[in-house]
Amino acid sequence: MARHSRTVRSVVALALLGLSARWAASPTYAVKGAWEGAPSTLAGEDANSILKGLEPTINLPPITFKREGLALSVEDGRLVANYNTKFGGDKTLELRVNDEEDWRAGISTEDASLRVRGKGRTLDDLFWEASQSGSVEGVGDVLLEFNSDKDYNLTVAQQDLGEILGAQLGAKLRATNAGVTGRLDARRGLPAGAALRYSVENPVGVYDLDKSTHEGQISVPVADGDATLKVTYEDSAPHYDGSYTRGVQGGLANLRVSHKDGKVGYDVSYERDLDDVLPVTSRMHVGANDGGVYGKVSARRSLGQNLKAEYEARGRAQLGGEENTAEFAHAVKLSNELGYAQLLHGSSDSPRLRVGYEFNA
Repeated sequence: MARHSRTVRSVVALALLGLSARWAASPTYAVKGAWEGAPSTLAGEDANSILKGLEPTINLPPITFKREGLALSVEDGRLVANYNTKFGGDKTLELRVNDEEDWRAGISTEDASLRVRGKGRTLDDLFWEASQSGSVEGVGDVLLEFNSDKDYNLTVAQQDLGEILGAQLGAKLRATNAGVTGRLDARRGLPAGAALRYSVENPVGVYDLDKSTHEGQISVPVADGDATLKVTYEDSAPHYDGSYTRGVQGGLANLRVSHKDGKVGYDVSYERDLDDVLPVTSRMHVGANDGGVYGKVSARRSLGQNLKAEYEARGRAQLGGEENTAEFAHAVKLSNELGYAQLLHGSSDSPRLRVGYEFNA
C-alpha cells in the first residue's frame, strides 16, 4: 500500500510539471490576530497574554493550476487533482483525488447522474448514488434517487391537477424505505388581492388522516399593509399564527401573535434607518414581546484617513413576574485597514477591551 501511495504522489507530481500553469485567481490569504481582556491589563506588567493573543494566524489560500480540463490545487493543506470533461454532447465526466487517496467520480446528463466515492484501490469503502428525473405526461415531474445502501426516494409532483370551485389543486407524493407521504394543496385568489391556501400532509408511513398535518392560510392587504392568518392542525392539536406588516414613517412595523399549547406569544417591533435624523449612518430597532421589551441602536461614521468609528447599544427588560430584570450593553469600536480597538461594557459584565488586526495579503 505504501508503494501505491508513492505511485499516486509521483503521478500527481509529473502531471504538475507537465501543466502549462496559470493561476485560476489571484491568491490571497488572511492574516489576523486578536486579544481581549480588562483595560487595566494594559497598565500592568503581564503582557504575555496580550502578545500571545496578537500572534498571527494565517488562513492559507487555495492555489490552482488548470489546463484542458485538468486542475491541480492545494486546498486546506491537501493536494487535490480534478479532471472535468464533456463528451457525447450532453454528458459530463468528473474525477477528483487527493494525496490521501480519497477519490470521487461522477458522470451526469441533464436528467440523470451517477456518483461514486471511495479510498485507494480497494472497494471496501465504495459508495455510490444515482438519480433519474423527468416529466411524464399525465403524471407530473418524477424524480428517483437511490444508492448502494439500498435507500431510495421516489418523488412525483404535479402542481396543476385542475380546478375545483375556483381553487387550483396541486399534489406531491414521496415514497421511501420508511413508507409513503403525500401532500395535497389548494390555492385560490380572492377579491381585493386576498389569497387563500389549504394543505394536508401525512407523516411518512402514517396513513391515519387524524395524524396528518392540516394547514390553512389567508393573506389580505389591510390599510397599506399585509395581514396573514395561519391555522395549523398538527399532533391532534391546533395552533394559530397571525402577522401584520406595514411601512410607517420610513420604517417597518411588525406585529406577530401566536397561540400554541395553550400559550399566547406576541412580538411587536419597529425598525428604521435614522440617516435623515442623525448626521451619521445609523439604525434603530425597538420592540416588545412576551419576554419583555428590547431595543437596539447602531451608528457608524468615517473619521477620515481610513479611520472608522462604530457604536452599538442594546438593551432588554423583562417585565412581570416576581422581579423585573434589565440588561444593557454597549460597544464602541475604532478601526482602519491595519486593525481595530473595541471597548465593550454591559450591565452584567465588567468593561472589556478587544484589540486585533485582520488583512488579506
